[in-house]
Formats: sequence, C-alpha cells, structure tokens
Amino acid sequence: MSSASAPSSPLLGAERVVRRAPVNLVPADTKLFAHEYAKDFGSLEALTLRSVRLLPNGFLVRGLKPLPESFVNLPRGLRRAKVALRTLQYGLSSPPRAGLGRALIITDEHSNGFFHWICDVLPRLEVLAAEAPAELAGRTLVVPAMADFPYVLPSLAPYGLKPPRILGSRESAVSADLLVVPGAAPTGNYRPALMRALRERYRTFFRAEAPGRRLFISRAEAPRRRIANEEELLPLLDRHGFERVVLERLSLDEQVRLTASASVLVGSHGAGLTHLAWMSPGTRCLELRRRGDAENNCYFSLASALDIEYFYLACDAVDPRQGTHVADLIVKPGEFDRALAALLA
Repeated sequence: MSSASAPSSPLLGAERVVRRAPVNLVPADTKLFAHEYAKDFGSLEALTLRSVRLLPNGFLVRGLKPLPESFVNLPRGLRRAKVALRTLQYGLSSPPRAGLGRALIITDEHSNGFFHWICDVLPRLEVLAAEAPAELAGRTLVVPAMADFPYVLPSLAPYGLKPPRILGSRESAVSADLLVVPGAAPTGNYRPALMRALRERYRTFFRAEAPGRRLFISRAEAPRRRIANEEELLPLLDRHGFERVVLERLSLDEQVRLTASASVLVGSHGAGLTHLAWMSPGTRCLELRRRGDAENNCYFSLASALDIEYFYLACDAVDPRQGTHVADLIVKPGEFDRALAALLA
C-alpha cells in the first residue's frame, strides 16, 4: 500500500492570538490566566492518505499499525503499549464492511465529547468550507463509533453535507483516498475567525433570536462537577432575573436556539458552557471554576475569541483530594450574589 501523499499548500497560515484579561480579574489570580494572553499557532495542512483503514475507536491503521495522524500527541512509553493493544483489539474484532471512495476524517482521539466536537471538530469543517469547498462537497465524512452521539448528526446539518458514514461499534472501513484535516488549534484554543464563522452559520441555520435572556446552566443531572449547594443559589438567581436550564433535557437545536438568545450566561466549568459559541458579541458570561485552577481556561479563551465579556468566580471543591475534572463545587452565596451584581452592572 502506498504511503501518504505530500500535503497540499496550507489551508491556513500561522497566526498569533492575543486575548483580553477577565473583566473582573483579581490581581492575585493573574497567574491563572496570564500564560493564555497570547498564543501562536502554526500553519494548518491537510493530508491525503491512501488505502487506510479507519477503526471504530477512531484510529487510522495500515495492517495493525496505528498511523500518527490518529493522535493529537504521539503515544510514548506505557501509552504507546496501550495504543498497540487497543489497535489489536479493535482491528481483530471490527472487520471492514465495505470500502469507501473519497472520504474525509475530521476526528482524533479526543473527539468523543460535546466540547471537543463543537470546539475542535466543527472548526475543521469551517476551514474546508472557506478554503476547499469542493473537497467538502465531494467527499464522504466518516464518523467513528467512538464519536457517534445524538448531537453529531444535528450538528452537521448547517453544512449541507452528503449523508455521513457512521461506523458501528464492530465495524471498520477502508478508504482509497482519505483526506485528514488536523485540528486548527490545540484543544482549548481557537482561531477567532473560524469560531466567528461557526457562530454565524449556527445562528443563521437555527434562526437564533436577538440576545436578551439571562440563563443559568445547571449541572444537577450531570455525573460530576455539580454545584453541591445549587438549591441554595436559586433564590439569588431568581432575584437577578435568571432562568435555570438543564440542557440534557433539550435537543441540540433547542439548546442552540436557547443559548444563542442569552445576553448573560452563567455556569460551572463543563460542557454546557460550550454554548458560548453561539452568543452574540458584547454579551457576558460568568464561569464558576475551581479555585487556583490555571489549566482549564478553554472557556476564557472561547469567550475572548468571540468578543464575549468573561467573568469568573473561584469556588472550592467539596473534596479537595479529587481532580478538577470530577470534583463537585461549593459556591458561597454571598460571593455569588456579588458576582451576579457585577456581571449585570
């Protein structure tokens, strides 16, 4: 089987992104955000691979050897051994059902979550829509089983693509001509022009209303990162004119229309804040985030890319021993009340 062809000319050139500090930045917290104020991204080049097999877990392989294009970061050490084992398991249990012609892959190993799908995957479609529309129209998008969630098909509707090929959990596919589009920026980072184009596409397609609503995104039905004392905060939210919404109860189009109509959005760090992506320039958001967290700045960066005013409130974990991605938070009512007042000032 032939090797990969040479990359074509870059779809995007190198870019430097500069971000504003949070509106309500406390000087002692500067260290949490300062390393995100400026980021440099290299050029973006797509790659055409010949005779490649796509496994249901998203790996691209030849024989049973995973290709580097499958990964954001090349596996090393113990992770490399785990990747080899997973490749063997999926490769042997998922025979190809049918061959693909000219195909397109826009996922990687991290594409199995709502935030990553919206903020890492969809911008790749925006790149093709702007820079290579013939490729986007002429190829079949392949979605591996690991990324097949109910929101995927509705999220593709604004692009008017031909029906995608979604692999089953025990199915792989071979493409003789596969276009691989890597991420436009490292996860948690964004090229502002792409995210603004994505916003306008969604607001137009889903017929978003003008901003005016004040929304609080509840994680009460989420398995982790809940606000432990959320009930205690509800009277404050009501007094400040906020609607409490549980997005898990809504379809994707309902979620987009609702959050796109927000003039102010409040929520704890989690997938719900991904809906900042649809909010209009000049609107505001408040992120409830773990005190001292300097790593999870994806929503701060997203707000900056979209000209949304970003506020934050530092909160303590219920169990300090738990990691940031699982720990529930305690929000002090007095601090929350003052944060809402500042947000609405």
